[in-house]
Amino acid sequence: MLQDIRDKSQGIVVKIIVGFIVVTFALFGVDALVQSFNSSDTVAEVDGVDISRTQMLQGAETQRRQLISMMGGQVNPALLEDNLLQRRALDELIQRVVLTNQAQGLGLGVSDEQVNAYLLQAEQFQTDGQFDQNKYLNFIRSLGFTPLAFKERIKQDVLIQQPRNAIAGSEFVLPYQVNSVAQLQSQQRSYDYVSFSLASESENTNVSEEELQAYYEANKDNFKTPEQVKVNYVVVSSADFYSKVNVTDAELQDAYQASIAGLTQEERSASHILIETSDRSDADAQKRVEEIEEKLNAGEAFADLAATYSDDIGSKDDGGNLGYVEKGTIDQAFDDALFSMQKDEVRTVKTQFGYHIIKLDDITQPDVPSFASLEADLKQKLLEDKARDALLTAHEDITDLAYASDKLDAIAKEYGVDVLQSAYFGRDGGSDEISSNPAVIAAAFDVPVLEDGQNSNLIELNEDQVVVIHLNDHKPESFQSYEETKEQVASIVVQNKAVESLRAKAEAAKDAEGTAWSSVSDAQRGQDEMTSLAFSMPHPDDKPVVAIKGLSNGDLALIRLNKVDIGSDVAPDEQQLAYERYLNQTQATLSTQGLQDFVKNNAKIER
Repeated sequence: MLQDIRDKSQGIVVKIIVGFIVVTFALFGVDALVQSFNSSDTVAEVDGVDISRTQMLQGAETQRRQLISMMGGQVNPALLEDNLLQRRALDELIQRVVLTNQAQGLGLGVSDEQVNAYLLQAEQFQTDGQFDQNKYLNFIRSLGFTPLAFKERIKQDVLIQQPRNAIAGSEFVLPYQVNSVAQLQSQQRSYDYVSFSLASESENTNVSEEELQAYYEANKDNFKTPEQVKVNYVVVSSADFYSKVNVTDAELQDAYQASIAGLTQEERSASHILIETSDRSDADAQKRVEEIEEKLNAGEAFADLAATYSDDIGSKDDGGNLGYVEKGTIDQAFDDALFSMQKDEVRTVKTQFGYHIIKLDDITQPDVPSFASLEADLKQKLLEDKARDALLTAHEDITDLAYASDKLDAIAKEYGVDVLQSAYFGRDGGSDEISSNPAVIAAAFDVPVLEDGQNSNLIELNEDQVVVIHLNDHKPESFQSYEETKEQVASIVVQNKAVESLRAKAEAAKDAEGTAWSSVSDAQRGQDEMTSLAFSMPHPDDKPVVAIKGLSNGDLALIRLNKVDIGSDVAPDEQQLAYERYLNQTQATLSTQGLQDFVKNNAKIER
């Protein structure tokens, strides 16, 4: 069916549809186009509110991008499968509609001004404390949103958060709850234990060929060669656009000016003598200034006069020294005078603090690199930025080429790249950059590529590379022979027999008189793994409690819990505050979840 659509994609009907899309984009933007399709193909209805397939697919794509952004190469490819993403997206959309209806039913609302204020103040959209439009747009594009759709999403988020905040704000914790946690945390336990080594037991465990074959036959389903695929792929990089972009001299000059603008400004070292006017009249202050100026002209040292006359107690004993200052960091009148003086010049200026007799001691100029020394690096940086932008612009064309053909040759020819081939890899991925990428793995095992033989959608590897894949070969899951799995089977059977033997020895040691117990007294919670196991056991009543526990390394431990000392309900103030905060957050989370479940259970939901 899909191939028929492709074959007929040059028809007049398709041209009319494309024309409609172009006009819609031109007049109203992508949001209008999305909204125009939202009214059809309903996949769920919540209290009379429709959820469309388009919304579900958009939500699934957003989740895909978020998972890849948060977890990178560590994301489980199974989490990126379309069916799972779509189910999760639909569940989230239903939950959002339920919570939005609840908030609106309570008469709550959010204004556009509130949303704008939130976005302007969000740190992730700021550069040097100022809202960065490019950073904002790049972020919302990475999630697959348009600006209008993203603002609506934030508006809805703020709206449905209001009832949650009200619930969280109404929670409180009683003193006895905090005391109970403090008591549990300070509890101590005394116990005895015997450990049994799995490694030692395994070395002394023998198995027969019959046991191995019997285990293999009984567990044959566990020994399979997983499904594998081999794919062809093309990688288009920003580097492929270097020859298609140019950097002008004007752009280089602008980049140079921007790079040196952040360098340290000119600094000036000054000394001053302050004559305050707060405790004397302006006439008396001017008379005192004239007296100092006469002495300066007579050759007396500026530092000596500062020590005698200056009212600035912070600098008078240091010759009036103010140190180095940058322009714009001090009083405007003082600043204007200082940065218009020549070295060793003395000038008097009046500010809000009084009269300043200023002496310019030194001038330091920033070490500004020449344009020639930065030109090569600036040109390379501009080239990389332009090539990256060109790749971003080409995303749509690459997507179109991938869709229009069932081969990769057209993309390879258009961008001058080679069609490459991967090694076989399974659903857990391969070892190279392509086959280990979660988005590539998910696409390779998705229906369009695996079953329909189509090219994948464009997949972003990083901001400088995109890839499109096509199935080369598929190996279905198959059973491994006994000979292929014999070593693995032997390891499993030996370990299983060793564990059974250890458990029997532990059971026998419970009541044996010669058991070599090791004793631990007054152990504290979280002290070590053995103690954590002891803390998982019930309190002893009239006699000790004995249990066999497994350790993380496979060993077994026979533990005899003898005594539990109830801890103190008194804790330091900081610790009590931490307990209170933990309890408050836990209760708020439970209450919020309870309300959400209640509202959802009472909503009319049709899928």
